Amino acid sequence: MGVDGSDPAQRAARHAFALASRLADSVTLVHVLPPPPVLSEPAVVPNMAELERQVYESGKAVLDKLAGEGRAEGVQVETQILSGPAAEVLAEAARADDVELVTVGSRGRTLVGSILLGGTSHRLVHICKKPVLIVH
Repeated sequence: MGVDGSDPAQRAARHAFALASRLADSVTLVHVLPPPPVLSEPAVVPNMAELERQVYESGKAVLDKLAGEGRAEGVQVETQILSGPAAEVLAEAARADDVELVTVGSRGRTLVGSILLGGTSHRLVHICKKPVLIVH
């Protein structure tokens, strides 16, 4: 279950919790940190380590909040923080034998908008070897 803190991702997580509860299954919440920016001038970001720490802490807070919601519903929830291009990282994480379904939220862009803007859910559907559930 890919989560980024957006409203669609939160709806998708709640849907995954409900499904897991009915099937007596577990949910793994995955937050993907963006790759570090490539900067031509090091002075542009004075403290890259601090910026990376803030991004990590923000992702961890999103995971902790949603994991608490799932556990309150009686669902076994694990969390992971990974790094890289989101669709590719989620597809790779889904290759694990115990993954049966990947759930993600969609911001509701049109197909053309998703293709032009590089929507994670659209890309994931095409590269993931496991079934992908997109929650709008």
